[in-house]
Amino acid sequence: KSRLVYDLAQREKELRAEIDEKRKIAERLEKAIAEIIAEEARKARSRNMYDQLTPEERLISDNFLGNKGKLPWPVERGIITGKYGVHPHPVMKQITINNDGIDISTIKGAEARALFDGEVTKIVAILGANYTVILRHGNFLTVYQNLVELKVKQGEKVKVKQVLGKVYTDDESNQTILHMQIWKERTIQNPEDWISRR
Repeated sequence: KSRLVYDLAQREKELRAEIDEKRKIAERLEKAIAEIIAEEARKARSRNMYDQLTPEERLISDNFLGNKGKLPWPVERGIITGKYGVHPHPVMKQITINNDGIDISTIKGAEARALFDGEVTKIVAILGANYTVILRHGNFLTVYQNLVELKVKQGEKVKVKQVLGKVYTDDESNQTILHMQIWKERTIQNPEDWISRR
C-alpha cells in the first residue's frame, strides 16, 4: 500500500510539473496573441476600422457576422474536446483551465482551414507551441494554433476552407489538437457560437 501511495505521489508531482510547463507555454502564447490583437485594435481605432474598410473588406466583415452559427469547421473531421471559458482540470483537483477558444481533436495529418475569406495578418512561432496563424476578416480575427508545415504567409489573401497548415500531432500522447479563437477586435468570442453545428 505504502509503495502504491508513494508511486501515486510521484506521478502527481510529474503531472503537476507537466501541467505547469504547459501553462507557461500557453501563457507566453496568450500574451503574444493578446499583444497582436491589441495592436490590430489600435490600428483599427486610429483609422476607424469599419469606416476605413474597403468595400470588399466591409462585405467580408458583414458576411462573417451574417454567417454566425454557419461557418465551416477549421478541420474536416474533429470533435470539440476543450470548451471555451473557465473549467476545472479533468485530473488535478483545485486547478482550473481558462480557455480563450476551443480545442478540436482531429486525426493525424489533418489540415487546418480558414473559417472564412480573409488575410493572413500575422504568423507567430513560440517554442513548444508550434505556429499560430491569425487571419483578419474585416473587423473580425480568427486564430489557429498548433500548426506545422504552413501553407500560407503573412499578407496573403485566403479563401474559405483554404488550407493554412497541418495540425501538429504530439508523438508522446498521439493527440492532434487544433486550438482556435475568434475575436471581434479586442472582444473574445466563443467559437462554438460561430461554427456550424454540423
